[in-house]
Amino acid sequence: MTSSSTSVKTNPNLVVVIAGPTAAGKSDVAAVLCETNRGMIVSADSVQAYQGVQIGANKPTAEERSKTPHILVDVVDHNDNYNAADWKRDAVLAIKALLTNDHDDEDDQSPEDIAASSRRQFVLDEIQKARSMKGYEKSEALLPIVCGGTMMYMQWLVHGQPDAMRPSESAAQEATSTIQKFRSVDDYKGAHEHVKSFGEPFAGRIAKFCGADWYRLQRTLEVALTVKDKENREEMIDALYTGERQGSLSSWGLDVRCFFLCPDERMKHAKCIDERCEQMIVKGLLKETADLSLAGQLPDMAARAIGYRQVLNYLNDSSSATSEEDRFDQFLNDFSTATRQYSKKQMSWFRKDKEFIFVPVALDAVKTDRVALAAGAIQNYCQMTREEYERKLDGGDEESARSKETNEKQGKNMKFYQFDRHILTKGSSEFQSALAEALECRQRIHVKRRRLIEAEEAPSK
Repeated sequence: MTSSSTSVKTNPNLVVVIAGPTAAGKSDVAAVLCETNRGMIVSADSVQAYQGVQIGANKPTAEERSKTPHILVDVVDHNDNYNAADWKRDAVLAIKALLTNDHDDEDDQSPEDIAASSRRQFVLDEIQKARSMKGYEKSEALLPIVCGGTMMYMQWLVHGQPDAMRPSESAAQEATSTIQKFRSVDDYKGAHEHVKSFGEPFAGRIAKFCGADWYRLQRTLEVALTVKDKENREEMIDALYTGERQGSLSSWGLDVRCFFLCPDERMKHAKCIDERCEQMIVKGLLKETADLSLAGQLPDMAARAIGYRQVLNYLNDSSSATSEEDRFDQFLNDFSTATRQYSKKQMSWFRKDKEFIFVPVALDAVKTDRVALAAGAIQNYCQMTREEYERKLDGGDEESARSKETNEKQGKNMKFYQFDRHILTKGSSEFQSALAEALECRQRIHVKRRRLIEAEEAPSK
């Protein structure tokens, strides 16, 4: 990098937000920016927040975290229900502590914050440990770089919390049980119709969902059940989903600059996704999932996430319609396909978000070069005055506009994409080794299931 090697920390209120699809290099780019600007990564990943998970969460290794501290990783255990509101509060706390080391908690007297006080203290302690490890002064202003792929988290932080009400405990429990029944038989259409039956505005809200969005469907059902028997139900419904948001990051007086790492060639990016999925299997994703599931330590959030969800479906599949080799092969296809589909959803989502500048990722370049190019581009945007940056956001950035347009056009050709294995090709030693591990994991899961059935059927003494 040329001029981009100059630190941007002369801007005391700067917060950098980096989004992007799977395998776009978000963490690598963020790490370069942290090194150049004395910063830390604030993870915006709903699964990485949980302890225990590693491979399926694509969590940074201990070595990576020692080089570049990651805040909001491993902040909750598998029993915790850590949601977008929790994460946003923790993220704002971390950002404030990094920028000024000031966390007087002026807005933190709600019951939710009091209940989460131990986690909040953990976050602050992690930041101080990271400062010490990197040799930064306790009061030194650092650059927060929010980085991750959980779209809802990014939306809540950048645009503010939506207007949906907090559901009652009984409604949340009933919604969980109801949606789980539909999910157990993979009946999203039935679940959709069930929630739709509660009328407007719930029907209108879920009609806007992209794909089988089980998480948001359940959240909508929670609200519908909360207001169902209220005397002022009609008034409460009229106040729902106005589209207004509160508490955006910029409302804190911060200079927030948001970037989406956009692969310049979607066909090549799809191949990168396929290869990453295979690498996760080789690293031991099936064993990790089986171990956590059997120990009762797989977080619900992880069980719903791409990767873990496909593994669980495969491990619990008791059908006899195909051979074990074909079953495993189909699982690999399903895992890769689901990951590519989510990547498509991320691209579509952020193309519509006017707060994000698209930064092209040159997939033909070697990894170090493409990471340096993307980091350099972001660095240059952050060195602009706020007025200059605003002009770029308002359509004055040709490269960002061109990246969005190209990305959308290339999407039309993705229907011709030919899936191709990179590591786990049928007949290869890698495939056979992975299959053997998969069969062992399936056997362990099925043995436990049989024991549970036998225990339930055994006469009580």
